[in-house]
Amino acid sequence: MEEYTYIIGYHTQEFREEKPPLSLPILCVDQNAWLGEGYYFWKGIEYAHYWGKDKKSKTGYYNIYSIEINKEFLLDTVFNEDDYNFFKSYVDKAIKKIKTNRNDDSVTIDEVHTFLKRNVWNKIENIKGIIYEDIPTEKKHSEIPPLYYKKRIQIVVYDLNITKKFDLHQEKIQGNEKKRL
Repeated sequence: MEEYTYIIGYHTQEFREEKPPLSLPILCVDQNAWLGEGYYFWKGIEYAHYWGKDKKSKTGYYNIYSIEINKEFLLDTVFNEDDYNFFKSYVDKAIKKIKTNRNDDSVTIDEVHTFLKRNVWNKIENIKGIIYEDIPTEKKHSEIPPLYYKKRIQIVVYDLNITKKFDLHQEKIQGNEKKRL
């Protein structure tokens, strides 16, 4: 029997009194998502809390869920140089292909990741998700901006079959305090 290595990811969602905790993560379909449509998780719980406070607390509270993700099926663009170079080369190829097909220099993040998901990731058997460094666009969450010395690592999963044990990790965390840590 083959033994796999699992990593823990954290999924943040708004707390709603009238709804029970999630049984599965919520699919992100936002056109500006870093890595396209998928299930997004933070590698570190610190950033799951930031996300809750900044983006998921319209009700004043948020929940954090944990999940185990099979690392064997993830393209690791953060810590594996070969994976990073592979990823970068395919992003460059996608941009070039999109520009050539349109005779236009404008390309959106959604177009690139939709192209990659349809034409590359789903054709490579062992890529079911990507580990990616989420570069901050807002000047916060650092003791000394603009030095972001802690990597904000996200994991996008395209196929939940590489996951197990999706559970509520922390419930009803107060999210309306916006402070820098």
